[in-house]
Amino acid sequence: MIKQIKQAIEINGFSWHYAWIIVLISSIIQTLASSIRMTFGVLITPLSENFNWSQGDITLAYAISNIVTALSAPLAGSLGDRFGEKKIMIIGSFLFIFGLIFTGYSKNLTTLYISYGFIIGIGHSLLLVPLMPVIMKWFKKHLALGISVWMTSWGIGPALSSPIIAALLNKFGWQNTFWIIGIIFTVSIIYLLRYFYDTPESKGILAYGISNNSKTSENEEPAWKDISEIQKLIRNTQEYWNMCSIHFLGCVGHSIILIYIVPIALFQNITLIKASIILSLMSGTSIISRFLTPLICEKFGIRTFMSISFLLQSIPVFLLFGTSNLWIFYFFAIIFGIGYGGEAGGFPILNRRYFGNSPMGGPTGIQFLGGGLGMALGGWIGGMLFDFYGNYDLSLLLSICASTAGMFSILLLHNPSKTLIPQQKKLPTKIK
Repeated sequence: MIKQIKQAIEINGFSWHYAWIIVLISSIIQTLASSIRMTFGVLITPLSENFNWSQGDITLAYAISNIVTALSAPLAGSLGDRFGEKKIMIIGSFLFIFGLIFTGYSKNLTTLYISYGFIIGIGHSLLLVPLMPVIMKWFKKHLALGISVWMTSWGIGPALSSPIIAALLNKFGWQNTFWIIGIIFTVSIIYLLRYFYDTPESKGILAYGISNNSKTSENEEPAWKDISEIQKLIRNTQEYWNMCSIHFLGCVGHSIILIYIVPIALFQNITLIKASIILSLMSGTSIISRFLTPLICEKFGIRTFMSISFLLQSIPVFLLFGTSNLWIFYFFAIIFGIGYGGEAGGFPILNRRYFGNSPMGGPTGIQFLGGGLGMALGGWIGGMLFDFYGNYDLSLLLSICASTAGMFSILLLHNPSKTLIPQQKKLPTKIK
């Protein structure tokens, strides 16, 4: 498989480098983890029918999981900066796997909150937060392409797993479904992490885009003697906090849709399998825009394209008010999927433009904090409002407002034409 990937890269004008394997491994890990988190909406109605739980009570587990992930994300990023991302990811993978198996034993809400909420929440943070900083370390050129490939995995997971999980629930039930997923996850992660390296230096090579013979400044690596000092400089910028708020607003907007599009369709008497296909179509469409967004942002402007993506994430939601037409659901899924996929793709590029080659584990963790809190709020409030009013109209309206507010927040960002903080340098490290 690696040989075929190498040949494909070289044929398309890119040199072979182990950085592409890191992207592949990161993408598979992200695909597996996102398939659990982003398809929670498929579980709501079956759990409600099996255990007689209200939607608000069920989605509170999803909210707890996102809050725990959000609160632990800054710590996960900082631990990755200090002790190495791979070590933190190994711990996270074991917690994630244990949480999946424990969730299968859930017979009451308390167990569900502990297993899915707390254990999977922490595992998700420790496993996934380090991925973006690692990819950024491996690329000195074509970072946009590397991020683009990785970003597609956020859509591939839900696109593939939504109908699969729906089918597993119908055939094997709640408990066995999570055990099957846990076994697949365990085997896959243990195998993949054998070939995962935090940095090019740990593999004994230079980052992609740096030549062994080159003596230009591009070979110089940033030397931060005090990580806390550089992260303080980053925190003192307006863009740092604004991007956190944009993450929050965007995640409120799309989490309401991601979690409740299946229950909304079921509420309109659409079958579970057909409803899961709506979510798959949305996620599948987002794969295209996730891949293209970093590349387009590099060429034509990050803020403009991200604003358009937020707009496409808000306007189509009006189509869902009162409709029971399956084809309208499908049309909505395609348009929303484009905006949803394009929303997040510019953040890694903005981080590199604003903060250069600074250690990004801590800042990335803070941005995950904003996004996680948004996912928690959006994922829970839809169920609560449904329990109170008996429909999803207010939830849909909240989604529109949050995405629109995020669009305007993007326009307040500083022009990313130059680095906002000073970049310290040292002589290149010798590679054996």
